[in-house]
Amino acid sequence: MMKTNNEIEHIANDVLIKFVKRGGVYKVFDEIMLAEGIKFKEIPSVSKDFVGALTKGNNSQVYIIINKNIDNLGRKNFTIAHELGHHFLCHQLHQNLGFCTVNDITEEGHQQNPIEREANYFASCLLMPEEKIKSAFLGMLERSRKAKIKDFLYVKNDYTFGIWILIRDELTKRYGVSEAALRYRLQQLKLARFEFL
Repeated sequence: MMKTNNEIEHIANDVLIKFVKRGGVYKVFDEIMLAEGIKFKEIPSVSKDFVGALTKGNNSQVYIIINKNIDNLGRKNFTIAHELGHHFLCHQLHQNLGFCTVNDITEEGHQQNPIEREANYFASCLLMPEEKIKSAFLGMLERSRKAKIKDFLYVKNDYTFGIWILIRDELTKRYGVSEAALRYRLQQLKLARFEFL
């Protein structure tokens, strides 16, 4: 049975309450996986399509496996959070088969497969909790002397792009996410709109 965004966000918040005392959730991925009995492996993959997998071994051991060749730290964190999403959302595990491709794990939410969409939304909520990202974003926007609007940023090829760069650099570092994931989350929360090349 498919879950609503509210249900997914609630599950992500439960994980955050249980494991994150301060700082970004990506800093406690190891702790979460240890507590959940999940073993983590990075493997080099010749397939450019393979990004990650949540799978069971023959001994019923649960693994999160990700492609070692992912060179963007934000993308890597999103992939781990996505696979944790499959775990916490109780998606059916495939024994020794099935993996997520670059088309399944989309930081910008363009996903038709409902199970992959749920895992992507979970990853977004887990890495960038609504209240924290909203508070951080609006605080930075308010401190920007050039920002004329205090609760929404419409980024175009003008002075707003410079404001965005400052905010982007700070928040991608703080939350361990890519620019694409940050942009999508801010748009989901109706905090920003982007129209630049």
